[in-house]
Amino acid sequence: MVKSANRKESGTILVVAVISLFLVTTATMGVLLVTANALHLTKVQSAGAIAFNTAESGAERAAYWLKNQGAPPTETVDPFGGAVQMGDGEYQVTIYPHPENPNQYLKTFRIVSVGTAQGISKTVELVVKQATFGRYAYFTDSETSSISGGAIWWKAGEIADGPVHSNNRNGSNFNINYNGSTSPIFLDMVTASGTTINYTPSRPRDEATFTRIFRDGSKGFRLGVPPIPMPPSTATQRNAAWGSSSGFPNTNGVYLRAGYGGGIYIRGDAGIQLTLDANGNQVIRIIQGSNVTSVTLDKTTQTCRVSGPVGPGSPTEAASLGTGVIYCTGNITSLSGVVADNRAVGGEIVVRNALTIANDVNAGKYIKITDNLVYNTKPDKTLDSSDPVNLAAGTLGLVSKDIIIASSAPSNLEIDAVCLAGGSNTTGGSFYVENYNSKKPTGTLRVLGGIIQKARGPVGTFDPNTGVTLTGYTKAYSYDPRMAVNPPPYYPTTGTYERISWRLLATR
Repeated sequence: MVKSANRKESGTILVVAVISLFLVTTATMGVLLVTANALHLTKVQSAGAIAFNTAESGAERAAYWLKNQGAPPTETVDPFGGAVQMGDGEYQVTIYPHPENPNQYLKTFRIVSVGTAQGISKTVELVVKQATFGRYAYFTDSETSSISGGAIWWKAGEIADGPVHSNNRNGSNFNINYNGSTSPIFLDMVTASGTTINYTPSRPRDEATFTRIFRDGSKGFRLGVPPIPMPPSTATQRNAAWGSSSGFPNTNGVYLRAGYGGGIYIRGDAGIQLTLDANGNQVIRIIQGSNVTSVTLDKTTQTCRVSGPVGPGSPTEAASLGTGVIYCTGNITSLSGVVADNRAVGGEIVVRNALTIANDVNAGKYIKITDNLVYNTKPDKTLDSSDPVNLAAGTLGLVSKDIIIASSAPSNLEIDAVCLAGGSNTTGGSFYVENYNSKKPTGTLRVLGGIIQKARGPVGTFDPNTGVTLTGYTKAYSYDPRMAVNPPPYYPTTGTYERISWRLLATR
């Protein structure tokens, strides 16, 4: 009986051992399978991450390639001539011009980059558009004045309500005197290519002090950013006004070129006054000595008509409003007036009243502003772009070697325009007040748009201890965000591209 029981126990133990071995084997296989799956998933995820990063790198490199081209491409292009190896992956990029590019001054491109690693592909799309200087409320290439030869300071009580940038050329530095400030001077981001800012009375040591200068405190500025080159000349605006790059006249006068793919071309010095007729149409009054020529831009019929003398061979009417560019080969000795409204119907702009007034930057010509230069309807950036006031407001841009506010201008002056003074080939070029250090009474200079200049120009003087304006103007500069999206016609570009959108298109 004992022997039989031992055999029964042995058999039971064997069964238990076999079952245990089976369970252990099954568990081990499960663990190995899970581990294998995890390793595979990790490998796929790693390959996907490499493919994604590679695709992004390709798109960024293509955007940089686009920036460095002498002229924007007109056809679809592979900028690198095929796949480019990068670490454990590769990318291939195609740049597609927007179909409307031939009809648009600011060109848009769609960059499609496919990154591949270990059989996994990721596709990203980056859409970029040429940027204009209209995107700045204030921009300077150098902080040292070409008029006074000294540094120019921002002071407490002044306002820059929009993006500000300085290239800090020629060792110049950004200067801020915040003595007595109770509210921020800069209400948007300040960027500079230099690595320091000069502060008075001292460099801020805490966040509370920074917020007296920058709305976003110590996060309201960024230093060491790449410089942005000034445009080389006003040849683009000249050609847009004449409608060609050759055949310019030799006789002084006003030439209507709207019927020839141009705008208004003025040879010789001239004064310009912008007015409205009884129907709200823009009238451009051009004075050359005893000659007074008026050009009316009819928004309803979309035609131009001229009264007064014109240059030899110039028509006096055109079945087009033209490019909106007014180019003068000489100095614009006086400029003032009112910019007419757009024509809006059903919540859309059907006829845009947008003007660029320019003259020869490289020849050292100037524009002198003698009185208020304002929009008939003032845009409001706190309202939606489809709001009636923003649909109605016209657009104005000025381009010259120097933009001067006359000493005879009123003590409180408003300029509604984006103003660019100087270029990459000029030794100077400033926006400044004539006799800035003696002009009285003092007042406020309000600019709605932007000021871009080769070298900072003075608009007044102040007591550095109290911040009180002594001569000239206190600055109140407000950004017009419409200028970045719909700048004045043929307004100079920055040579950079703004990112409009980014998205992941596909994974395989």
